[in-house]
Amino acid sequence: MKDGIIIQARTGSTRLHNKILLPFYGEQRIIDILIENIRRACPDKQVILATTVRPQDDVLEQVARGAGIDCFRGDEDNVLGRFIRAAEAFGLDRFIRVCSDNPFLRPDTFQTFFDAFDEEPADYIAYGFADGRPTIKSHLGLFAELTTKEALRRAALLTQEKLYIEHVTIYLYTHPADFHVRLLPLPEELEGRFDLRFTLDTMDDFLLLQRLYAEWFEQTDRSLHALLRLVEAHPEYREKMLENIARNEK
Repeated sequence: MKDGIIIQARTGSTRLHNKILLPFYGEQRIIDILIENIRRACPDKQVILATTVRPQDDVLEQVARGAGIDCFRGDEDNVLGRFIRAAEAFGLDRFIRVCSDNPFLRPDTFQTFFDAFDEEPADYIAYGFADGRPTIKSHLGLFAELTTKEALRRAALLTQEKLYIEHVTIYLYTHPADFHVRLLPLPEELEGRFDLRFTLDTMDDFLLLQRLYAEWFEQTDRSLHALLRLVEAHPEYREKMLENIARNEK
């Protein structure tokens, strides 16, 4: 099987336009941090940035070229179709889907998903909470998800409902009778942590995570444990996260 990593990205976010292209840490933007970390953690995997055909996203194609990764451009609204065609264009059989608004994403966990697939093939693999909720349905923003080209093709044949074509994998994990879904147990210190928000949708998120990232990057060993301890050491961070969670329903 041919493996890859597909980063979903666009500039036209309704809540914070160009959020992944705003200066985030020094001269680095979120998209730069994401690509650099993925390439460092997965040097043997093909990385593709999947963006839209809209002219405003020409800049993302330029970002991909500058970073030495591939780019695929497709429909803005039918993101499910965009992923299927990106996988077809580059001959991928299975891949990690990455959301581009997660500066704290842990690419060092990607191999865990590929290894889990090798042990027991599935249509969808991700970390999940004890209540059966995959992390994509939380505000963690720390982990990605694995799926296959064939699983997405099957989903596209079963539905063209707006919810499911805009959110690539949701049909898979909400229809476990039709798809083999595997949720791996979260690291113990994250179980039940619905009070944490490391994903980014608004300027409030941006400003909080920008400050947190600088402290985490400069003052710690950059581990997941250090990130959680940093939040615990600053009650104002967690308080702001809870406010942002309440405003941005998943």
